[in-house]
Amino acid sequence: MQKTIQKSQTRAILMRKLMTICPVCGKLIFGRDIDLDSIYKSEVNNWPITYTHYHEHREHPLHVLTLYIDANFSVRDLKVPNSLKI
Repeated sequence: MQKTIQKSQTRAILMRKLMTICPVCGKLIFGRDIDLDSIYKSEVNNWPITYTHYHEHREHPLHVLTLYIDANFSVRDLKVPNSLKI
């Protein structure tokens, strides 16, 4: 029971955590904006992981950030690709 409460508290904190600020548009990206649930539930063996996050904000069209997230769920680096093809 204690572990379940602790996990839900940790998840709540991660959802509110400011992960990074987009260098393209200035959008604040929080844990709730990326799929932390799937990362949190998956069995990750090698850290940091790469996570591709796409969004649009204000007058900026859809664009992508590649985030490098460590085992403490902190963004250690990010890259902005020059192009995106979907």
